[in-house]
Amino acid sequence: MKITWLSTLRAILTLVYFFSWISAVLAPFTLFLFTDGLATKFTNFGEDIYNIHWTFYLVLALSVIGYWFFLGMIYHLRKASYRISPQRFIDELIKVHLYKAGLFCVIGLLITKLPTYIYKYVTMPIVKDMDLSDSSNSVHLGISFDSAFVLLAFGIFLIIISKIMNESIIIQEENELTI
Repeated sequence: MKITWLSTLRAILTLVYFFSWISAVLAPFTLFLFTDGLATKFTNFGEDIYNIHWTFYLVLALSVIGYWFFLGMIYHLRKASYRISPQRFIDELIKVHLYKAGLFCVIGLLITKLPTYIYKYVTMPIVKDMDLSDSSNSVHLGISFDSAFVLLAFGIFLIIISKIMNESIIIQEENELTI
């Protein structure tokens, strides 16, 4: 049996989709951990935020909602990968799934990452005064594959690919009419 890149992609997306469902279902339970005082620090995309202000719960809730958007992105990527075949690369449904995946990626990033950054930098003086952070023992380079810019570029890339597919579909329909 020949293993292709497409079947590998489908298998990986299926695994990621399965584990993302588990994460998305369990994510709301983090709210209970913080309200009961069982946890004081939340790490979101590599950013540590501390439960020192009531707006922490808003940031945490937006992060949970953002995880559901990322689940939607993975769902649409998976749907597109199962729609693609060696005979069919350009299709209306593939275009729609790629567009929705890109849109969910960008929206998920914005509602997950931006509130975290704002909260972190607004509460940073309080965290330093309370001596909660352990930043003296860690190194943070700032840019990695979970970086906001990488995710933003990925989401926009998917949207652009869907627009290119739309143009290809229009050209393909025009060619079929001229024959």
